Formats: sequence, structure tokens, C-alpha cells
Amino acid sequence: MRRPPNPARRQARRLPWWSGPGVALTLLLAGCSTGGQSHSGLADPAQSVSPVPDYPETCAPVGVDTTSACVRITLDAIDRARAAEGVQPMELPADFTRLTVPEQLFVAIDRERVDRGLAPFTGLSVALDADAEKGADAARLPTRPGPPYGSVNTEWIGDVDNGLDADFEWMYDDGPDSGVPGCSSRATSGCWADRQIVLDRFGTRHLVMGAAYDPTGDTSRQDRDGSSLAATLASSSRAGTYSYTWKQALASMSAGTLRPLGTIPASESNTGIADPSRNVSPVPDYTRVCLASGIDNSPACLDAVLAAINHAHALEGIRPMVLPTGFARLSIPDQLFVAVNLERVDRGLPAFGGLTTALNRNAQRGADDANDPPDPGQAYDLDDAEWAGGSSNGLDAVYGWMYDDGFDSGNLDCVHRGAAGCWGHRKGILDDFGSGPHLVMGAAIDTTGDTHSGDNRGTSMAVTLAVASVPVQAFTYSWAQVVAALPGGAA
Repeated sequence: MRRPPNPARRQARRLPWWSGPGVALTLLLAGCSTGGQSHSGLADPAQSVSPVPDYPETCAPVGVDTTSACVRITLDAIDRARAAEGVQPMELPADFTRLTVPEQLFVAIDRERVDRGLAPFTGLSVALDADAEKGADAARLPTRPGPPYGSVNTEWIGDVDNGLDADFEWMYDDGPDSGVPGCSSRATSGCWADRQIVLDRFGTRHLVMGAAYDPTGDTSRQDRDGSSLAATLASSSRAGTYSYTWKQALASMSAGTLRPLGTIPASESNTGIADPSRNVSPVPDYTRVCLASGIDNSPACLDAVLAAINHAHALEGIRPMVLPTGFARLSIPDQLFVAVNLERVDRGLPAFGGLTTALNRNAQRGADDANDPPDPGQAYDLDDAEWAGGSSNGLDAVYGWMYDDGFDSGNLDCVHRGAAGCWGHRKGILDDFGSGPHLVMGAAIDTTGDTHSGDNRGTSMAVTLAVASVPVQAFTYSWAQVVAALPGGAA
């Protein structure tokens, strides 16, 4: 069962700052009204634009998120905001999600400029990228570069998922009560300053940009170890060396463009991974190999379940799961942690950092009650809870959650075809939790805790998957330990 992100976290997700020459003039222009103009003469919106669709509720609450679903839904919100200004939909390269966050920001800013008749930045300057990197790492504005740069402006923003997220914040959510310093319903001196920088003309010389992203660089109290994005926008008297250019972006766009997404289909997780079309019968049928009840960590049982998982992986085009050495000797909670993380990592999703004492206790409440663990509380911005009854080991539980979770399975929330709870356990495991030291997990077992009718007090296993409000480093068992035990560094 997925519980929504902590709303207080979302309200405090943004801390933008800006700087550069002509600051007083920019402040004056922004302070005239909430519908002022940039130096290019382009009007500011009358008010901040709430994102529709509400992409922050879909994208990860912390860390980088360049998943297709998050990026495409953010693009849809940008297109709707642009439509209100009479600006055409934003065209982005089809491979936009594979660009780095700085490259994404560069392309988005150039797209905002070109579609309004302004000159694009030629490219990301290697020299300015280095300055921006220092700013991102220290969660501050980049230092102002010296000659040969002129018309310099610098930007910094914390807690953004990707380049499009930063673009939306600077371009459409930069007015009163948006979180911008000096910009409220009563004080408007700082309103639309970020937007005005993005849409500045920057003179007639070479337009160059630098950008850098640190996924855990934010040092502010409410977003500690969150993402940190810094950028320098400038003109230059001469061309430099570029790490990525507008010409490259245009070439990629000619090969195909990214399509916006209004909502995630019911048949996908919010990381864009599709549900199976039907329950996957285990091949081999490990239920004929493993004990009919109780725990079975025998080599025959574990090998059979692993083979069935890898058969299911092959049907989805996923690489085979490789277990760490000594998996059979792990406790069931540790097995659950390993198997859940491998299902994520094998699909390119970030792993949970480790099992914590607090979430292990939370999961134990679910195992003892033969139900999903309860809400772990305000210390977590997002959580998912899963429960399984009658499983032989951690692999068996994860097989059920991932491949036998549709109609006519053991999923108690999938009462008919197309019910909202169908594949809910799988969606939870493959959910968009972001990345970094905020991702934590709990797991537990009650060996005779299943009290459901006909289950004869069988095993009861539960996990809690969560995003902690503050980074966590203390684990009872960590992903680093798992990776160290994987043969040949299989992760």
C-alpha cells in the first residue's frame, strides 16, 4: 500500500537564489508588479502557475529523478503553462532522459528562449561547468567568472528532480508565495527574477552557459543532502570549449522528440515499468520443491525459486538475478531486503540503502498482525508497505509480490480484473523513491503469524519501504554489504 508524500516536504522543496550584474535594475523591474517584464521585453505571468499535472506528487520526493514517467509528466505541465502564454509546446530530444541533469537544464533553457524568439546559448562551457560544479557542491551560487565573460548571471536551486523541474520552477513558479526570497503577496521585489534571467538577451556576443548538479549537495536544514543545481548564464567575447552544444541537441531532436505524459497508465508503476499482462506461473514450479509450510532455506528450494524468478525476468527482458554469497544463511528480513533491492537494481532503479531498526520494528507490526505495516510516521516523506503470508523464504515472498499479484492470485486487494489493488505490491517495490541516503527499508517475519482463514498459522512476512526526511547512515544490514558479497560485482 502506497502512502502519499508528506505535504510539508513538498511545500518546502524549493530554495532558489539568483545574482549577477544589474541586480538593482532586475529587482526594480520585478518589483513593479507581478506582471513585469524581463530585459528582453517579454512579460512575466500574472501569477505563479501551479503544475498541472501535479508532477511533484508523481516524481521522487528527494534526489535525482530522470525516469521517463517523471520527465514526461513534468513536460506536460510545462506545455500547459506555455499554452497559457501562447507559446508552442516544448520540443525535446527523444533521448532527453538519458542526458545529464546539467544537459537537460541547458536544453530546456534554450528551448524556452528560442520559442520566444531569443538567441540560444551556444553550449555548456567546460570552464563555466567547473565553476558551476563548485557552486552545486557547496549549495551556493557559482562564483562570477572574470574576462572574457560579460552580462553574467548565476543561479542556484535546491531539491529539484531534473532539468525540467528546475525550468518549471524558474519560468512558471517564480511569483508571489512560490518560495522565492523577497517574493510574497506583500513583498514583490524578488518576483520573477529567475525567469527574467533565463529570458535575458545577454548582449550580442557568444552566449555560453555552465551547469552542474550534485544529487546530495544541498546543505539547507530542511533539504539536507538533497539535490543541488547551479548554473552560470553569460555572454563571451570568444567561443570556448563545450561539453554539450545546442547543435547537438537539435540533431537529437531531428531524430525524434519526447512525448509529454498527462497521467501514468494504471498498468504501470510510477517509474514507467509495465505490469505483467497476467500472473506468471513459476517455471520451474518451486511450490512442488519447497516445503508446504514453514521456512525452507534448503538449496533445492532456493535454487528453484531463483530459477522461477529468472524465468519471469526473461519474459520481461530483464537480466538474471544473481544472489550474494551466503544468501541461504541470511535471516528472512535480510533476504527480503536483498531480493527487493535486486528487483529494483536489475531494472535500473536505485537500491534502498539499508534496513533500519525503526522500520524493522514497523515491519514487525505488520508481520505480527498479518497485514501491511502501519504508517511509520512523520519522519518519512513517502512509504510503501507490503505483506505476504505463507511464503517459504524471502525469494518466495518477492516472487508473489512481483509476478503473482494480479487477478486470481494471493493479492487480497485484487478482487476482480482491473481492480485498483491489482499488482499493487509490484508497483510498491518498483515505486519512485528517488535516490541517495534517504532511501531506507524495514523487514520482518512472524513464523506463525498468518491468521487468515485456511492458512493454519503459516509464515507472515512484511516490508516497509520509505524515504526518510533526513539522511540515514545507521543500518542493521546495508546494501553496501550485499554488493560486497555479490559474485563478480554483479550489481
